[in-house]
Amino acid sequence: MRALRESEVRSPKSQVGGKAAGLIALRDAGFNVPAFEVSPADLSATVARLGFPVAVRSSASVEDGRAASFAGQFESVLELRSLDAVEEAVERVRASVYAPSVRQYCRKNGIDADAARMDVIVQRMIEPKLAGVAFSVNPVTGAEEVVIEAVDGLADELLQGRRATLPRAHPLVELWAPEIERVVRAIHRHFGCPQDVEFAVGDGVLYVLQARPITRIAFEPSVGEWTNADFRDGGVSSDVCTPLMWSLYDFIWEGAIKGFLREIRLLEGLPSDALPANRGIHGTAKEGDFKAGRMFFGRPYWNLGAVKQCLAKLPGFVEREFDLDLSVEPTYAGDGVTTPVTLVGLVRAIPTALAVGRAWKTQDRFDRAFLAGGFDTLVAPYWPMPQDVVATFRRLITEAYRLAETQYFRTIYCASLAKLDFKDAFPDADYASLVAALPPMRHLAPIRAIREGAGVDELVERFYYHSRRELDIRTPRWDEDRAFVEQIARESGETRDPRPAYERARAEERSRVGWWKRRAFDRKLDRLRHFVWLREEMRDCSSRMYWLIRRYVLEIADRLGLGDDVFFMTVDEILRNDRTNVARARETYESYRNFKAPNEIGARYGTSTRIDRGLRGIGASRGIAHGTARVARTVEEAAGVEKGAVLVCPFTDPGWTPVLDRVAAVVTETGGLLSHAAVICREYGIPAVLGVAGATDRIPDGRPTIVDGGAGVVSFERGL
Repeated sequence: MRALRESEVRSPKSQVGGKAAGLIALRDAGFNVPAFEVSPADLSATVARLGFPVAVRSSASVEDGRAASFAGQFESVLELRSLDAVEEAVERVRASVYAPSVRQYCRKNGIDADAARMDVIVQRMIEPKLAGVAFSVNPVTGAEEVVIEAVDGLADELLQGRRATLPRAHPLVELWAPEIERVVRAIHRHFGCPQDVEFAVGDGVLYVLQARPITRIAFEPSVGEWTNADFRDGGVSSDVCTPLMWSLYDFIWEGAIKGFLREIRLLEGLPSDALPANRGIHGTAKEGDFKAGRMFFGRPYWNLGAVKQCLAKLPGFVEREFDLDLSVEPTYAGDGVTTPVTLVGLVRAIPTALAVGRAWKTQDRFDRAFLAGGFDTLVAPYWPMPQDVVATFRRLITEAYRLAETQYFRTIYCASLAKLDFKDAFPDADYASLVAALPPMRHLAPIRAIREGAGVDELVERFYYHSRRELDIRTPRWDEDRAFVEQIARESGETRDPRPAYERARAEERSRVGWWKRRAFDRKLDRLRHFVWLREEMRDCSSRMYWLIRRYVLEIADRLGLGDDVFFMTVDEILRNDRTNVARARETYESYRNFKAPNEIGARYGTSTRIDRGLRGIGASRGIAHGTARVARTVEEAAGVEKGAVLVCPFTDPGWTPVLDRVAAVVTETGGLLSHAAVICREYGIPAVLGVAGATDRIPDGRPTIVDGGAGVVSFERGL
């Protein structure tokens, strides 16, 4: 076998092992990596080229992955100064793949130990003045800061926990810290996820000895508790979010959620010191106030802890039920925080109950008028592109967008409360079947048009505002993306009428409740169905508004020569033509592009938290379907899925709607009973199981698969 040199090898990790693949990638990217060869056939020639001393290091096929790093599990031998010592070290390193501790580590992390293969790295040894490890994200607190642990000389005793790190004020650390931080941030950016980097300083040069993904990140209690629930299901947190998109979303979210909680009397009297997430963020929070949203790892999250504290004022609140309803994985025993139902509690909740009833009526009146022409009237003045585009853009955001998007969010909250109201009264009802067959919805109109024979020109003219990713302001809309419209227009699925199944389910559920509860059953279910429909209709208005905003953003970028820098500026920065933060914003965006961010942030959560429940999720649309699994991580991949397949994807948003029309079933990693995927699948009459953790990794593409949308279970055909 010919020796593989760092400048020659382009082999994937499966061929040279994780550590060697990482070193090759670092070297190819221009980082200073000591010379090395992978599994050389002629050790004598290799050592002659490298010179003594050398190190022999492991490079297992399972090593240095994003899910499991195998840190400290395999042998590495340093400071070798003879060929005999190198040969002996190679055998030791190769044999370490069979160590009992390695097999136990594999079992703990769900890895097939028998499939592990060991390559070895023979590398020139750096005799350092300073060496250690640096993390691009603090693995103990979750802070997005570089943490350096270093010692003078070799770092092996530091890495084994037998030697303390030098203080930051030490002259060597102080001298090299800026360069270490720069290089570590550059490596983080290159790989697109947080990195654990081993380094050594010798002969006045900073060398990178190894870089691997950080697989465990914990958080300080003072961070509070945050989630991307509802943000991640095709929303602003489904991928890295640009400053422009988050500044738009945050502008609405910050006022809408707190305004609604205040309106229904749940924010009153909430002490600011009860909310850990308030401390240290934008100064001191006022009583009854909290920071509603913030960014972690380039993605938006909302304040789960604060919202829970508000809702815990209601009698009958059960934290576990609240979490599961949002697809938040409980990490605590039992029901978590609960609020008992007492006479005093019920009396105190009367103002909230009355306020919720008023909110439903108010929102219903507004939405009906808005959908009947109010939205068109609101945006009409902004259709002609004005001479003073920046001033008009300011009004578009602060007046039209603020009104439309705030009312959309309020409709979401009303739908959620209607769902809770119905489920509290009828907890055993088959919810998924009862919210199918809604009135015609606007975002299904493109599919209806395709079935009726509409051509591409008509689709673009009527539905210009749709896009592949409707909550990514960078993504072209259909009037800019004709090729995508042509692709989805080629074929559509068969019409499936969900109404007969819905009517049967409603009649059956109604017959099960006592006669004295049937009026309440009808009233609460009708209200729930109405608000779910209103939410989807208001979402269509939201999509149209983002089309208009994108149009203005592109015009401003063209007039000011901003190019795509405009997407890496906040709304306020665009209005001031302030480009000072663009470079840093791009770095953040690129640094987390490959990071599978945690769904929840907080001391009770961590990036490694996942409870394996098998291929189970939320049964969001009833029915059983058999088909070939097709894993699609993007809407572009999904658009190529054949008819009758089982679509397995991370999430869906309105941009995926035409794709869902022709598949047999849908499995997603996110989403709940009220999510867009659930609503659309119920309307199409196809089974759906949502919130299956790691589905795109755990369900093999091409595997014959069974989806049970009622039981919320995904399984594989036997014998295949």
